[in-house]
Amino acid sequence: MDYSNFDTADFVTDDSFVAWVKLGENASHWESISRNYPEQRAAILQARAIIQAASQLPAFGLKENIHEIIWLNIRESMDAPQKPVRKLRSWYVAAAAVLIALVATTVMWFTLDKPDHSAYRKLVAKAEKKKVAFIESINKGRKPETVSLPDGSSVILQPGARISYPSCFTGKCHRQVFLSGAAFFEVKKNIEPFVVYANEMVINVLGTSFMVRAYDEDTLVSVAVKTGKVAIAIQPQENNARASLSANQQAILKRSNHTLDVLPTNVTIIAQPTVTELYSFVFADAPADSVFNMLENAYGVHINYDKNLMADCKLTASLDDEPLKEKLRLICQALEANCTIEGNEITITTKGCH
Repeated sequence: MDYSNFDTADFVTDDSFVAWVKLGENASHWESISRNYPEQRAAILQARAIIQAASQLPAFGLKENIHEIIWLNIRESMDAPQKPVRKLRSWYVAAAAVLIALVATTVMWFTLDKPDHSAYRKLVAKAEKKKVAFIESINKGRKPETVSLPDGSSVILQPGARISYPSCFTGKCHRQVFLSGAAFFEVKKNIEPFVVYANEMVINVLGTSFMVRAYDEDTLVSVAVKTGKVAIAIQPQENNARASLSANQQAILKRSNHTLDVLPTNVTIIAQPTVTELYSFVFADAPADSVFNMLENAYGVHINYDKNLMADCKLTASLDDEPLKEKLRLICQALEANCTIEGNEITITTKGCH
């Protein structure tokens, strides 16, 4: 089903959505919807709040024409586009009507377009007390976006995701990133540890690539390792839950009781977003055109180059462990080309390959 046009009222009247909120049914499906439709997060959060509050009210029946009048008033009070009125189950129509009558429209709109990032905000606020300047990057689009960190590491943000990190990664500016949402990390090798804070999960790495999913409103946090190794700790450390992961392993944290499970990555627990992390950057006599196309698709960048001059250029290399900037440096070195990077625009110049 296409949820891109759903509003709050549509979610409130969806039987499957109500069953998820009230009973936890089809949790993986609805958590996937929340991730895959980031523009709908505000409507989903509002609908959850209505259903949860309405569940405390008694069920009672109304005549069908009363249903329609109440629901039209609800839609008008939320300033939502009018849609044909459906037949609705009486208990949650009445409950939602009572709830909206009790709560001012301004309160209903207070959280619109403002997804909850409370866990993320608390972690960043604590770090900022150390008088270090932080930079925040947010992917407000519908496609993955690549952020290059001060040390050359790459972070591919999924739609709706955000990160905060120090403006420098040396001295008192430790290599640390705070995440809300889903992102794929390619960490540049360095003797200094690299730490990702994702809700209650703390991920320590030296140089590796891995995917993290840490939405504030989800019940699970996950990390899946593509290459290298990571060490995981949970905060607060009441039960001392820890794990070490190698390539092709994932850890799933249940936030309610801080239990941690380690599984192979081929076991599907959380629905996968865009599969950037599944690209293999191992090339054997690969045409430059196909290499650049893969980089563009994986990182959401645009590469400018002369296709005629590079028609005979081929690459043999294994670059799975490298961040985007290092991949480009090694590719240009191998092809005897020059590379310049300005944001998501990459220009490669060469005299050709012989």
